Amino acid sequence: MNSRYALLTRLATDRTDAAAKLMGQAQQRLVQAGQKLAQLEQFLAEYRMQRIQRASTGMSAVQWADYQHFLERIETAVNAQREELVLREAECEATRTRWLAERKKLKAFETLDEQAAQREQAVKARREQKLTDELATRGFRRPR
Repeated sequence: MNSRYALLTRLATDRTDAAAKLMGQAQQRLVQAGQKLAQLEQFLAEYRMQRIQRASTGMSAVQWADYQHFLERIETAVNAQREELVLREAECEATRTRWLAERKKLKAFETLDEQAAQREQAVKARREQKLTDELATRGFRRPR
């Protein structure tokens, strides 16, 4: 790595790694939010089935109202979790965008570093060729 770009590349690497870590955490929160939503939806479906089964065997108006009230609370929780899931999806996209931007900067510094190394190698090769040419020229000039 060219010393002119080593610090910049290292800093860009650190920022890219930090952005990747944040992206991973956001993805984990998204998965957890999805799992919680699935659990709530499953619970809601099961509770609805339970209400239908109990109603078929007979249930008072008060019991029906209690079931209905509880179902409404579960539906509220499901809707809140859906909103949470949307927020987590947006968070994931934002962290992914940031990571891509940081990775792009890192690649740019790596490219600059490679180009500088190629230029230095070309200068070194020209010096070596010049030295070789001078030695060859001196060898032909010497009287024998």
